Amino acid sequence: MEPLIGLNAPTMECTSLLTSAPIWQDVLAQAMTGELVAAMNYTSLSEICDDPAEVADALEHAEGERGHAAAFAAEGRKIGVDVANNVDAKHWKRLRDAFMRCITERDFIGCLIVQEIMLESFAVASYSRVGKVAPGSLGETFARIAAEEEDHVDHAMSVLRTERARDAQRFDDKVYRLHLDVMTTLAQMLAKECKDGHCEVCHASCVKPSLFDVSLSAAELRGASLQQYLKTLDMLGIPGEVTLAWVTQLPV
Repeated sequence: MEPLIGLNAPTMECTSLLTSAPIWQDVLAQAMTGELVAAMNYTSLSEICDDPAEVADALEHAEGERGHAAAFAAEGRKIGVDVANNVDAKHWKRLRDAFMRCITERDFIGCLIVQEIMLESFAVASYSRVGKVAPGSLGETFARIAAEEEDHVDHAMSVLRTERARDAQRFDDKVYRLHLDVMTTLAQMLAKECKDGHCEVCHASCVKPSLFDVSLSAAELRGASLQQYLKTLDMLGIPGEVTLAWVTQLPV
């Protein structure tokens, strides 16, 4: 029986991927768009850095995010779908605009908070969850990129901890202002219903109701992402009772 199982397993996996390909197409499209927005953010960050080492670091991060986007596109090709992206889609544009306001103010710390603490928390948590349920190389790619994104967070943590040590109240107030701007949009993206219309990334109707077919749900991804976000804020030293109150104010 073992040889038969060995022969049937790939066929079952291929059949599963074929039937669920439209769902994975949209999941990949959201991920690819996020990676391209991140690449744009890091490129913009490099333009306000005075230290050559910081410039090089930001550009290296930008190149890494473009590599992630290319990896997601390649996974789409493997299952026979074209993975679109739309960095001007309404939610992603709001997130990009929030980052660019920090750029305009030459607020390096604000940029790190938006990209490394908020956007990467959602990427790490959601990619990790997708990596556990997606079949074959698709799951492996999501899991690998989740780990690489977590390294970005770790990289920024010492800089942000040092900044908070200078003036904790000022730092926490900045995080809260950005939280209201950025996290509200991220929460809306993973809300149960798209109350303000089509997201402009999914290729047809909203993918969220179909996520159950691939052992995912918007509620689960939202919960995992917010948990990761709270964990990251805790690592910065912001009191948990404060950050939990912030999260409970987010739209559902």
